[in-house]
Amino acid sequence: MSRSVITAVVVVALIGVTAAVASPLLGLQALRDALVARNSEALAALVEPDRLRGNIAARIHARYEQVAVRVPVEPVVERLLTPSGLIAAICDGGALTVQGTVPTSCDIEGSLSDVRFESINRFSAALSRSGQVAATIVMDRAGLRWRLVDIVLPVTAYDQLKDSVLN
Repeated sequence: MSRSVITAVVVVALIGVTAAVASPLLGLQALRDALVARNSEALAALVEPDRLRGNIAARIHARYEQVAVRVPVEPVVERLLTPSGLIAAICDGGALTVQGTVPTSCDIEGSLSDVRFESINRFSAALSRSGQVAATIVMDRAGLRWRLVDIVLPVTAYDQLKDSVLN
């Protein structure tokens, strides 16, 4: 093979690897930007609702089964799956107001060091607020875009969401 063909193959391979690494970071940045801006439409476009619903329902069910508390899981899941619920859970530790609206600030941080690549089509990232993990999000590739498919919140966030639904 000629030197120019080898160079072209190497350049294409490097571009592919760069795109594979950069694309999740762009997805994470889009999610972070939507949260910080409290942009419900942008956030809704980044969510895979059916998969997120199933994963969150299983997590909430397991959480309250451990402490032997009967909690109607579906209303808590439905509250969390609204854009306001997701913003409140991640930005404010689950704190929704009585009217179901969210407080006004969101200081979420997420960087390359917080990202864990699980496969070429999946990554997780720890989002921090005030130096502590606010949520661990899992995003899967959907074509050229990334969609939120799971979220792991601190226990207190689930408790605050439960209380906001049941009270």
